[in-house]
Amino acid sequence: MSRRLQQVSAPSFEATISPPPVRTETLADALGVGSGRLSLKLRAYETQHEVLERYYGSAVDVAVALVRDSNDSRRERLEVVCAPDVQLEQNVEELLFRAYSLYRQVHLTFVSGRDRALCLHMIYGVIAGLFIELDRAVAREGDEQVECARISYLETACNRAEAYFKRAAQRRAQLRYLAGMGGGLTVMAAVGVLLSLGLATLPDISDQAPLFVATLVAGGAGAVMSVLFGMTSGNLRLHTLFANAESGLGPLVAAGALRPLLGALSGTVVYVLLQSGLVPLKVPDAAAGTHFYIALAIVAGFSERWARGVLAGTEERIKTSSSPAAR
Repeated sequence: MSRRLQQVSAPSFEATISPPPVRTETLADALGVGSGRLSLKLRAYETQHEVLERYYGSAVDVAVALVRDSNDSRRERLEVVCAPDVQLEQNVEELLFRAYSLYRQVHLTFVSGRDRALCLHMIYGVIAGLFIELDRAVAREGDEQVECARISYLETACNRAEAYFKRAAQRRAQLRYLAGMGGGLTVMAAVGVLLSLGLATLPDISDQAPLFVATLVAGGAGAVMSVLFGMTSGNLRLHTLFANAESGLGPLVAAGALRPLLGALSGTVVYVLLQSGLVPLKVPDAAAGTHFYIALAIVAGFSERWARGVLAGTEERIKTSSSPAAR
C-alpha cells in the first residue's frame, strides 16, 4: 500500500505594529503638579504648543501660559496650574478664581477676534502678576504659608478686564441684533405687500389700504430709528431674559427681527384705534390727516412705552363705557 503524502502549507499571518500615539503634554504634566516636584517636561510642552506668553513659578508650584489653540489657530487659550499643596490666602484665592471665571466667560462668548485676544491678554496679566507676587512673598518669608497682601493693583486690573469684556460683549450683541433687524424689515415688507392685496378686496376700506400699509412701514421705521439712536448714544443695552450680551447668535438675531415687527404692529394698531374712534383725537383733513397718521405710527414704533400707554388708555375707556354705571 502506497501512501501519498500531502504537504499542507501552514496559514500565514500578518501583524502590523502601529506606533504608539504621541501623548500631548499638558502644562500640569510639565510642571509635575501630581508628583509635587518641578518636572523636566517643560521643553516638550513648549515644543508641542505655541506658547505666546508664560510664567512659571520659581518658589511656588504655579504656572500660567497663553498658548495658541491647537484646534483653531485663529484664537488663543489660557492654561493655569496651581499645585494642590500650595496654601493661598482667601483674598488671593478669590482673585484667582475671579480671573479664571472671567476667562471661561470670554472663551464661551468670543470664538475668535481682537476682543477675545485682548481680554485673554488682560486676564493673563492679572494671573501672572498674582503668581509673581506669590513667588516674591515666599522668597521673602521662606514660609509654606503663602501671603500676598499687595494685590490691590491686580484687583484694579481685573476690574478693567471685566469692564472691557462687558463692553465688547455688548458691542458684539448689538451688531447681531442689528443684523436681525434687517431680516425683520424684510419680513415686514412681505407682510405689507400681502396686507395691501388683502385689504384691496374689502369693499368698505379698500380705499384706505395704502394708508394702512403706510402706517405699517412707518411703525417699523420708528423702531429702527429707536435702535439706531440707542446705539449711537450708547444707551442701548441688551439685558432681557430672551437676549443679552452673552447670548448666542440665534436669540440675538431673533430679538432683532422682532423689534421692527413690533414697531410695525404698534403703528397699525394706533391707526386702527384712531379710525375706530376709540382714541379721542381730532384728525386733520386732506393731506395733513395722512401725515398725522404716519407721524403717530412712527412715534408708536419709536416708543414702546407710548404705544403701551395708548393701549392701556383704550382698555380703560372700554371698561368704563361697558360698566353698568356708565350705561
